[in-house]
Amino acid sequence: MASLEDQYQKAWQLYQEESHHDLDSEPYKSKYAAREIFEELKSRLSKQLDEDDVDDSEGAFSEEGVDGVGLTRARMAAVVYHLGVIAVETEEFSTGEEHLNKALIIIGDEGSISSGVSSATVGDAEVVAAALRGAEESLLSEVCEVSSISPTAIAPATVALAISCHNQLGILWSNRALYSTAKRHLDRANMLYDEYQKQCTKPPRTIHSLFTTCNEKESNIDDINGIDALEKLHTLTFYYLAQVYGHLGVPDKSAWYCHSTLQRQLASKDYDPIDWSINASTLAQFYQGKEQFRVARHLLASASKVLSGHEAEVDTPQEDTREVTHSRERYQQCKADVARCWGRYCLVLLEVSCDRAIPDDPQEQESVINHQPEEETLDKQLQFVQLEVSDLESEVAASPGENFDEVRPVFLAGLRWLTTARQYYTLEDHVSDHVSIIQEMSHLYKALAFFESSEERRCKMHKRRVDLLTALVQELNPQYYVHVCRQINYELAETYSAMMDNKLALVENGGSEPTPPQAKKINTLATSSIQYFLHYLDSLKDIITGEQPTVYSEDSVRPALVAWFHLGRLWSKLVATNHQTKIQNLAQSLQNYKRLVEYCDRNPHCQSLMAQELAVCREMVQLLPLKMEQLRALSR
Repeated sequence: MASLEDQYQKAWQLYQEESHHDLDSEPYKSKYAAREIFEELKSRLSKQLDEDDVDDSEGAFSEEGVDGVGLTRARMAAVVYHLGVIAVETEEFSTGEEHLNKALIIIGDEGSISSGVSSATVGDAEVVAAALRGAEESLLSEVCEVSSISPTAIAPATVALAISCHNQLGILWSNRALYSTAKRHLDRANMLYDEYQKQCTKPPRTIHSLFTTCNEKESNIDDINGIDALEKLHTLTFYYLAQVYGHLGVPDKSAWYCHSTLQRQLASKDYDPIDWSINASTLAQFYQGKEQFRVARHLLASASKVLSGHEAEVDTPQEDTREVTHSRERYQQCKADVARCWGRYCLVLLEVSCDRAIPDDPQEQESVINHQPEEETLDKQLQFVQLEVSDLESEVAASPGENFDEVRPVFLAGLRWLTTARQYYTLEDHVSDHVSIIQEMSHLYKALAFFESSEERRCKMHKRRVDLLTALVQELNPQYYVHVCRQINYELAETYSAMMDNKLALVENGGSEPTPPQAKKINTLATSSIQYFLHYLDSLKDIITGEQPTVYSEDSVRPALVAWFHLGRLWSKLVATNHQTKIQNLAQSLQNYKRLVEYCDRNPHCQSLMAQELAVCREMVQLLPLKMEQLRALSR
């Protein structure tokens, strides 16, 4: 009969290596074969324990090299753990939970099991049903209490096993959407690691080293591997906690664990550069959303640094195999994604700059100023000391600008980054991403125009937006991309309206009536805005009747009503050369204002949604007929 060690290695090879080559028709073939061997190992180890018949509960795990009984129990726990993992991966979740809990009992960490929900009392169907009702907490068998930690649970031979079991149970309960239970297991894994660091001086054993025999020289290598393996398990605990806190609605805690995961990966030099860069860039978007731009910039700079370090490896001349091609594709996409995140960072920074230029509440502005020292402290805690990124950070500001000269470099950097991203996300291959990037470029111009004092130059910036968006919408089939075309048509309408306002402001500042060329330009811009607002509204029409819906959907009601409001305003701004044309324009304006008023009267719940616009519309519905009558009198 093969030795225990040989049987274990054979089972591990089936599970870890050969399972990747299983056919789609038999996806679990190798894992089932590994399970059979692990079951045989379990029987042999059980017989050994019965034959030894020794109570090793008093710290025997730390003496496995002396009496052998502790090693047998540790091996039994490892085999049961593997059976649990295989059961989970083959979708036998209740069986997997049972094995993992049993492994904890063997290790001596049975006190932590009560913090979860036992499948012996709660079936999978009940778990899923409770999760759908949002009542999963009612299924907890008892209130979680922090149980004491047994010395055997943090013994060098078993601490990795105990943490692995809790990590796996954390994943299991997360997949059941019972995140509070998942968190308790992950907190326990965290606690076991901390207690091991405090109490144990011997290096930990890896799970696999329990089934190997080595000489003194090899044992030193095992010690190093054991330390690395334990650190990696602890990093995984942090990673899973980040996901769980996100699901529990605690984003700050989730972000902290995300950052700690990235920090630990850097320290251990055990990470995939592509994944690390993407995760750091994604985390940056969370912090920029909280207006913690210094932290966000550091994360993005770190992502760029790690990615650039990987570039040489990707560019090394190699035979064009499938793996090499895939690696290069991953790199190019990651490069575009990081560039896109930089572009979004610049856009958010510009938009915040616009908001702060006109603060609504002086107390709110004061709280922002008072909050900055705390942000500086947080920045130091969230720095990756392993990376030197000051050169990358110096390329763009980390605080909102106050004038055109301060925001222009941010605009240029954002435009450069988004242009880089657009080169990968082409319209032919990545329609949605390409459209989103073009819209972000348009918003960059919009934010910069806010700080431009010259009406003429501001109008040119809006013209850049028009050129970008018009070229885009002309390439899209509205039948297949109706939602995207709606967005673009609406933004074009708003842009043309803004350009018209700029031209009107130039005329008003001159203190005279518009010249024929000025009047023509104003009317062209207003007519273009009207045209695109109508394109947007036409896309909302009922396919069968061809009419506007009697009730707009929740996500389109305000944009649609605002479009009617703008149409009323735009018709009234057209420059007319005679009274008759002016009367016709005002009649169109009145008709659109009435549409908004009548809709809100039919749907009273919309009145609060359109409070300011509705008040203006009601007033115009009263005033415009009087003005039209005055014009008729003058034309007689």
